[in-house]
Amino acid sequence: MEQLITNGFLYKLFYNILIGITDLLPGASIALAVIALTLLVKIILIPLTYRSIKSQIQQKKLQPLLSEIRKKYADDQKKQSEAILQLYKDHKTNPFAGCFLIIIQIIVIIPLYYVFLKLDIYPELLYGFISAPEALNEMFLGVNLAQQSMVFAALAGLSQFAQLYWSPAMKEEPVSSDEPPTAQEEMMKGMQKSMKYTMPIMITVVAYIVPAAVALYWIVSNLFTIAQEINIRKKLEKNTENA
Repeated sequence: MEQLITNGFLYKLFYNILIGITDLLPGASIALAVIALTLLVKIILIPLTYRSIKSQIQQKKLQPLLSEIRKKYADDQKKQSEAILQLYKDHKTNPFAGCFLIIIQIIVIIPLYYVFLKLDIYPELLYGFISAPEALNEMFLGVNLAQQSMVFAALAGLSQFAQLYWSPAMKEEPVSSDEPPTAQEEMMKGMQKSMKYTMPIMITVVAYIVPAAVALYWIVSNLFTIAQEINIRKKLEKNTENA
């Protein structure tokens, strides 16, 4: 699996971009190159991210209506599915909008992970027009990015918690009905609450096992995503007020 990825087009592309950026930076700083490459990837994915976050916000607003449909057709799954699909259609919301973004992110993140995992100069991987520095500066804030760092791992976990906290998918909409939530709704709420804490812990553990460069990628990526979500939410709220 590793050989398949490290011989792939995306791995070589990201590796060459990373080394090319590093060569242009003062002191051949790997940290600044990792930050720049992470931001570049996030910027390219902005259109898909916007659609995904917008869909999450719209779906959250539809939760009370979805709850009513599930209760109304609790004994008829076919009618329940038809009513839910019609609700999404009426409100021009695609519940699968985030799936494509997740697939793209997985395709991108895996080769990026291996690029950051093996920080070194491999001449055989470089394109002819890419020049490499004589040596890579792996130090950043007193941390060697090629080695493990508990501090960076903790920051990766904290930034992941903050990102989940601000995520529209994790926001709880106020319940307008006096009826108790269904078992499915209770299960979803339980999963969301659990994910808010288990995911950051998992990220912290993994970020400590791998080189600090990978942890730095997660930190920058999470902070960028938080800023995106806040910005998109404000824009959508402003558009709603002006409508």
